Amino acid sequence: MQHFRKYPNRRIYDLGTSKYVTLDYLLELIVAGVSIRVEEAESGEDITQTTLLQILAKEELKQTSPLLTNLALEQLIRFTCNPYAQPASQFIEQSLEFMAQDSNVFLKSFERAAQSSGFNMFKTYTDLWSKN
Repeated sequence: MQHFRKYPNRRIYDLGTSKYVTLDYLLELIVAGVSIRVEEAESGEDITQTTLLQILAKEELKQTSPLLTNLALEQLIRFTCNPYAQPASQFIEQSLEFMAQDSNVFLKSFERAAQSSGFNMFKTYTDLWSKN
């Protein structure tokens, strides 16, 4: 895990290399599989989640077909306000971990299912999930 400190001037400092870095650099690290922790310079508060959301929002703007649609974002917001937030969070984490581990198998099956209805995509995904 690499540690960073964010200063009031919005600059991010890599504590390991003693250099200022950009959000694009943090994105490269994350894509390469490196976990990060970002703390507020003045308070020491953990602002990793806020930073990750900022990186995700920036990347989503670049996409013609975003990973998180408006409907998906609205549903995520709704889940944060109900008693099922923790189980939903665990399900999302496990689903993403599963997709990362078996990405080749998952992507091939997902591409086949995507050529048909949305329900078939969901069924294919749940079938894959139940095999593990």
